[in-house]
Amino acid sequence: MSTATSPQNPPLEGGCACGALRYRLEREPLFVHCCHCTRCQRETGGPFAHHLMIEYSAMTLLSGEPSFVKVPTDSGNTHWVARCPACQTAVWNEHGSRQAITRYVRVGTLDEPSRCPPQAHIYVRSRQPWLALDPQVPSFQAYYTAAKPWPQDSLARYNAAKEAKATRSQP
Repeated sequence: MSTATSPQNPPLEGGCACGALRYRLEREPLFVHCCHCTRCQRETGGPFAHHLMIEYSAMTLLSGEPSFVKVPTDSGNTHWVARCPACQTAVWNEHGSRQAITRYVRVGTLDEPSRCPPQAHIYVRSRQPWLALDPQVPSFQAYYTAAKPWPQDSLARYNAAKEAKATRSQP
């Protein structure tokens, strides 16, 4: 069930700047956050990256195939940035490994980004000091434990996706 602060009425669609890479989200996002880490600031050229998280299996490519670039993160891990090979728009990230449990879709690539307001702000320890945050939206100095801000149905969906990936990975 959607809340006042969560996106509703999927499917959401989006794509790159030139239109060669298009996607559809088959389900409501698990969660939406803004990441204020210094790497996201550098990658986006802005004060934060606005991501929605969706199960890997709940995103359908409608056209095009992305190219992937491996990028370090402030947490010390790496993630893969999916870019349109034609216009180089960064469309989503996959953290940890390719074909991870979730994709972090860049909300600005949606056709209707206003449907996905942030449900949390992360890495606010490196937030730009001139950027005021809504005090009604939870904020975290670094990353968060999903059990704190995520809705219960999103946690259940994430755990199911994690279990399904583990089952597929077994010989």
